[in-house]
Amino acid sequence: MSQLSHQAWIRVVFALVGLFGVAFAISGVLLVLPKPAIGGTCGPGTASEAPIVALLDPVSIGAGAQPPIEDTADHRQWAAFVSECQASADNRGLASLAILVVSIAVGIGGPMVVLRRKRKPARPAQPALPAGPLGSNWQV
Repeated sequence: MSQLSHQAWIRVVFALVGLFGVAFAISGVLLVLPKPAIGGTCGPGTASEAPIVALLDPVSIGAGAQPPIEDTADHRQWAAFVSECQASADNRGLASLAILVVSIAVGIGGPMVVLRRKRKPARPAQPALPAGPLGSNWQV
């Protein structure tokens, strides 16, 4: 295999790994949130919404109208529901961001690191000393 095709193969492999990671990160913010332990869904309808929607518009979490503060039990349950949905959206968003950054670094930086390591020139050999009058090397 020639040196050029070997380098191209390494770049393609790292690019594919990076693209897979980017797709995984994007799907992480586009797939629906899990149902909260309290019950219901983290969306305005009968299904949970995507984390990107909850991150960009936190009011869209389908918890209904906020109960009055005087009704402490309902208000506490409502606040726990909203907090769980928002925490789930925040965690998914942060994980997706981390995966995106690592994927881009692997896709772009990976080939540079691997190919640079292979390109390092070997240490030049020490020149031999000229032979002396009796065939031995001269000492300086």
